[in-house]
Amino acid sequence: MTQAGSTVWLAAMLAVLAILNPCHAVEVVPAAARAPHVAPAEGGILDLAIKDLGNFEYDAERGGNIPADVTQLSGSRIRVTGFMIPANQAENITEFALVPSLLSCCFGKPPQIQHAVMVRCPVGKAVNHFSGEVTVEGRLTVAELKDEGYIFSVFQLEASSVRPAAKK
Repeated sequence: MTQAGSTVWLAAMLAVLAILNPCHAVEVVPAAARAPHVAPAEGGILDLAIKDLGNFEYDAERGGNIPADVTQLSGSRIRVTGFMIPANQAENITEFALVPSLLSCCFGKPPQIQHAVMVRCPVGKAVNHFSGEVTVEGRLTVAELKDEGYIFSVFQLEASSVRPAAKK
């Protein structure tokens, strides 16, 4: 499987589980209740939780409803913390999904598409798997990625740093 193929496979698996899981309760955030995002200052880094980044209701079947304040974050540097789900590697990982919780992903409802970030490491900068939380910094792209008509990602991150998260 190619590197791009493994990313599509992982993201598609998360998307299909989110749609098909009968226990999946959609967390609806009314437009009036959500806090709009403010882009970081020039040269700054926006520090967000994954669910705060995706703090909007998203139609994973039709798409096209990413709020303007979220799309304007594309190109910004961000820092997010979550759990790593590698595409198809246990060592020398170059691509992985970053999700808010492993327990809900594996034993409950999978994350909604807007609550997962597809992370790509720079060429020659693979990382090893971390079983705990990781903090990832990098340049964010906000775009609906599709494979065979299915949206599998709205957030992609070109990582500049992947490290174990600080203990809380």
